[in-house]
Parts: sequence; structure tokens; C-alpha cells
Amino acid sequence: MSKHIQIFKGWAETLRQDADAMKALVESADADEEARKLAAASLSYLVTRMDLVPDWSEGIGALDDVMVLRVCAALVSGHALGSLPSSAEIDLGRMGNDVEKIYDFLGGELLGKLKSYCVKLTESTVRGRTPGVILTDDAARAALYADVEEEIKRSGVVVIADADDAELKL
Repeated sequence: MSKHIQIFKGWAETLRQDADAMKALVESADADEEARKLAAASLSYLVTRMDLVPDWSEGIGALDDVMVLRVCAALVSGHALGSLPSSAEIDLGRMGNDVEKIYDFLGGELLGKLKSYCVKLTESTVRGRTPGVILTDDAARAALYADVEEEIKRSGVVVIADADDAELKL
């Protein structure tokens, strides 16, 4: 399991970059609406208080956040993504490919449940905003982006000094 802990730590270190790729997809007006909603849902999940793993859980609080970003990236891969900066395309592809590592960690059944959960996030309301509203309302989108920035600043660097301790928390 300590292999997984190191992978998750690496994912937490790319959180800003990953969020920026999702923002680029939200902004891509010529992308499929469903892909844009999944991107908005993944960003909203970063700031929800109803996390699968509470953000205040030291060492593992960002685990569900980085997994949701990756599962949503995998789910958008079958959609037209429109014109994205090449860095966003690369990051979305990288995150989507990382779902194999989530499968290795969770197994097929739990990964399937996580995928279903991520699809349902496209209809969820977080801080008074649904992904559909985020796509059409500039103020709602700006507020989400500000909330995401605050969350990333608050998250800081994930410190896992003891992989065994992190395993116990999982």
C-alpha cells in the first residue's frame, strides 16, 4: 500500500495544475456540455463540505479530491473537448490514465461506484451552484474559481511522513 500512498502524494502535488486543466475545459465553449459539466462538478467537489474523506483528515484529506478529478477526467475522454490549451489536454489525459491506479487501489466494484458518484455530481448543488449554472453564469463560475483557489491554498503540501500511519487512516 505504501506504493499507493506515494502515488496519492504525487497527485496532491499536482492539484493546482489538475484544477487548471478542468477550468480550461469548463471554459471551452465548443466542448460537449456533459464534459464541461463533469469538469465543473469535479471543481465543485474540491470545495464541498460533504467529502467522502474529510479534508481535515491529516495526510489523507485530499485523497478523494484527487481521485474525483481523475475519474471525471477519464469520463470526459469520450466527449468532444473543444479547443483546449495543449497543457490542459495533456493534463486531462494524464489524469484519465491515472484511473488505472485507482482501480489497482480500490478494485473494480468500488471504482464503478466512484464513477457513478462522479456522474451524479453533475446534478449536485455545492454552495448554491450546480454545474449547469456554473457553465452559464459568469458570476457563479468566478465564485467557484475563487473558492477552488482558496481550497488549494488551504490544502498546502500533503505531508506523509509515515506511510504506515497513512495506511491506518485509509
